[in-house]
Amino acid sequence: MARDKLLKGLELRGVRQSAPQNYGAKPSDLEVLLRAPSLYRTLLLINEYLQVKCRRGFTYDGIKAYAAEKGFYRNYSDRTLDRGVRKLRELGYLRSIEKKAKRNNRTVTIVIFIPTKRFWRVVEEREGLIDDG
Repeated sequence: MARDKLLKGLELRGVRQSAPQNYGAKPSDLEVLLRAPSLYRTLLLINEYLQVKCRRGFTYDGIKAYAAEKGFYRNYSDRTLDRGVRKLRELGYLRSIEKKAKRNNRTVTIVIFIPTKRFWRVVEEREGLIDDG
């Protein structure tokens, strides 16, 4: 209430209010991901998987097997990993391609996730922040 009176008094005198702290700038993609630690950790796991396996994309089964191998499930469950992959896709960090494949005389759909430029920008921004010294 007192703040409102003060602001009204300043407006009557013609005093300009200070600008917002970030001057209207949008947060970077890395800052957005750091607000959700499980999403950020999922992104790092995907990046590591792609580098170690020398691949351009991944499937749910492939990333889950790698996560189990790396001990990712000590802190997060496989459902958290699934949610993280889906959320990264919704936010535009990954795109998905559906392929049909025959397995055991049945046709199944395999979803392949491929990182976008936005994904690689976050990885580059993160690497730029890491100090080698």
